[in-house]
Amino acid sequence: MKNSMLIINPTAGSANALDFRDKIEKKLGAYFETVDTRITEKAKDATKFAIEACEKKYDSVFAIGGDGTVNEVIAGLAEKKYRPKFGIIPGGTVNLLGRVIGLPMNIEETIDYFDFDKTKHIDIGKSNSSYFSYILSLGKVAEGIHNVDIEEKTKFGAFAYARSFIKNIAKDKTHHIKVETENGVYEGDASHVVVLLADYFGDFKIVDNNEDTDGYANVMILKDSNLMSKINIIPDMIKGNIEKNDNIEFIKAKKIVISSSDDGIETDVDGDKGEYLPVEIKVLKNHLEVYC
Repeated sequence: MKNSMLIINPTAGSANALDFRDKIEKKLGAYFETVDTRITEKAKDATKFAIEACEKKYDSVFAIGGDGTVNEVIAGLAEKKYRPKFGIIPGGTVNLLGRVIGLPMNIEETIDYFDFDKTKHIDIGKSNSSYFSYILSLGKVAEGIHNVDIEEKTKFGAFAYARSFIKNIAKDKTHHIKVETENGVYEGDASHVVVLLADYFGDFKIVDNNEDTDGYANVMILKDSNLMSKINIIPDMIKGNIEKNDNIEFIKAKKIVISSSDDGIETDVDGDKGEYLPVEIKVLKNHLEVYC
């Protein structure tokens, strides 16, 4: 019997996800024999529900919500002996993983075009005890982005992150950072470190690499905080040659340890506040099977 769990975060994004409950349940009900719907009420509820889905061996778990909801579900599924297939219905402000796997950003379109016969395996990042599906970063801009509150995101949507970026870029400064990987070590000043599980940053393919990159992260270290350094990155980002930029230290690695002699440096994981340095990151290759 194919059974599914539907996890709904009613407070994600500007739309009320509960308005789409009947339509989603009808879509899932045409394919699965049972649809077990759960509504989150507080932080970590989605993780708890996902763990239960693993323990009871549900065939699939679907989540409607933003990046925070998706990450909570991933935290519940990750590294379990049995992991259900995962379906994402983007209902948040940015929907990072949904964009990476090519889902429409409109809830109704995603529901209409879901194909239960099409899946792909994706890498997941683990940072100490946390998980991320797309990006881990550190620096003042990243810190400002995950400090955007729910009211701002609801009112301004993705523009809330742009406002935070502009506001925090002036406060940017360098720290003494050490990044250790199996493919090289960087130790020196850095204003930002980005660990990316894809070759794309937003709509830009930043790395022109035809090799099999499954199981690897792109590690990019911006060496200074000068505004012109950031502007000079843009042409190489557009060309897909960011690893050749003189202001960027680029490493492709499976295991990364980031530390600093400075105190109080926090990370950002997929737009939410992560742990403070030091962090030990590993890439879990092809770890989740997701609907696309």
